[in-house]
Amino acid sequence: MTIDRRRYPLARASWVAFAPGIESVNVLLLYFIFAPYMVQTVLGGGSDAQSIWGVVTAIGGISVALLGPIIGTISDTVGGQKRFLTGFVILGAAASATLWFAVPGIPLEGLVTLSFVAILLMIGVELAGVTYSSLLPNLGTPATMGRLSGNAIGFGIAWGLILLGGYIAAFMLGDTPLFGLDRDAHEHSRIAGPIVAAALLFFLLPLLAFTPPTPVRRVCLPVGRIVRGVIKDAYLAMRAEPAIARFVIARVIYQDGIGVALTFGSIYAAGLFGWDTLELAVFGICILGAAAVGATIGGQIDDRIGAKNTILLALLILVIGMIALLSFPAPAAVSEGFLSTPAEQAFIGVALLLGMGIGPAGGSGRTMMARIAPEGQAGKWFGIMALAGNAVAFTGPALVALVTFLTESERSGMMVAPVIIGMGAILMLFVKSDRPLVAKQLVTA
Repeated sequence: MTIDRRRYPLARASWVAFAPGIESVNVLLLYFIFAPYMVQTVLGGGSDAQSIWGVVTAIGGISVALLGPIIGTISDTVGGQKRFLTGFVILGAAASATLWFAVPGIPLEGLVTLSFVAILLMIGVELAGVTYSSLLPNLGTPATMGRLSGNAIGFGIAWGLILLGGYIAAFMLGDTPLFGLDRDAHEHSRIAGPIVAAALLFFLLPLLAFTPPTPVRRVCLPVGRIVRGVIKDAYLAMRAEPAIARFVIARVIYQDGIGVALTFGSIYAAGLFGWDTLELAVFGICILGAAAVGATIGGQIDDRIGAKNTILLALLILVIGMIALLSFPAPAAVSEGFLSTPAEQAFIGVALLLGMGIGPAGGSGRTMMARIAPEGQAGKWFGIMALAGNAVAFTGPALVALVTFLTESERSGMMVAPVIIGMGAILMLFVKSDRPLVAKQLVTA
């Protein structure tokens, strides 16, 4: 079926508008509200609680790594990606709503059930992301995919900032939370699950209503054969498409470095300046805000100079910014107020620059894959990229732990981040450019 992509402004807008649904999961469940509540209150806090949550998230990541290519291949073969997306969103929303029942003092069987629900949430949302990304080639041309992808990431992060600020104002400030929730029963924390469920379903509706349907093909696909052949198929696909394989490897490496920076950056800042939870939350909001602006600007740049060049520019900013952050000397005394010293103010300024690089690195990475993947195989390649990313996601944190242990220096441990990002940037130099595709489309547009 031939699609005139220029005739779908509402489809493009609805595709971009689904990003806040996924970002709601990150902001309220995985980063700021529910995960800390689950670890500290429901699981009782301490190293054992953190270990349990680590096992849960690891199982979720491994499950996505195994299922991503399978689902991508099935959706590419039988079509109807919107049906897959709907199913995974419903799974994620149902699991999210169930988190309301995560109450302190729950018996062991309840904890096991909640852990299983959390794993289902991660699987549903991550696989929804795979099928969501595979819709991009049907909605944009090579010359406009960068803008669409960048706008989606920027809109998602901006929504995350609004949602987090509104959530704090509604449920965590004042004497009485919205809806009269009982803080003693931790309802102000547990409500995060139902809110995310509603957001996922709400932002899915425009996408279902306005994006063009993809053809559905009746094909018999034995699941056993798919499971047995998925790793072999991924290997053969990488061999058959060495240009795409080089990009997958480069992206996996630099994203691992970015993950290290995001995961350990706040920890490093807290140790350096003595920041508490509120200060770190404001620090995170600053990073997210800068990433939203960077993603939007990066999308515009992407459509002019190509995704590869945009990624290289973003990675250069990240490497220089990380080295600059790690060059700040430890203060003589712990700060008595947020941003009360010139060093802290400069640190925040450089961190904002880092955020500006994080947005385009993610958005243009998705655009690059959408442009260079063979027609009809976008879902498979996004799945392979998810498989590769999850397979090595533990290496960055492990290297930080090892270097920190050997050197007894947090600063030395954090140097792992710019080194890994730099390695990814070097590999990106050997990736075939997508700029000819953009230039060709600009000429014919």
